[in-house]
Amino acid sequence: MSSEHIINLEKSVQQAGSQLNTVADKLVQVERNLAENSENGELIDDVRVLELLESMAEVKNDYQNLRKDIKEVQQLQKEMTNSIRYQMKTMHQTFVMLKKKIEINKASQN
Repeated sequence: MSSEHIINLEKSVQQAGSQLNTVADKLVQVERNLAENSENGELIDDVRVLELLESMAEVKNDYQNLRKDIKEVQQLQKEMTNSIRYQMKTMHQTFVMLKKKIEINKASQN
């Protein structure tokens, strides 16, 4: 596994985390606006509805981007796992081969 893959994975995880925080912040802001409007007894006018719809569209887009990033992270994790498994298999095969060579050398010395 190359360090480039690990760096890409770390960047993707950080980006996904950042987007998740952005989505959460926007949802909190929308909830706060709705709560303020209902506490003040204001009627939500057309402008507020449009603002709410725009906010919801932004949240939806951010969520879709987050899902994309999470899928990318999962793909990178899968690639890392496969690479590590391959390296472990190769190391095990090398270990078995070296062990046999040592056993043959010991047997020939006796």
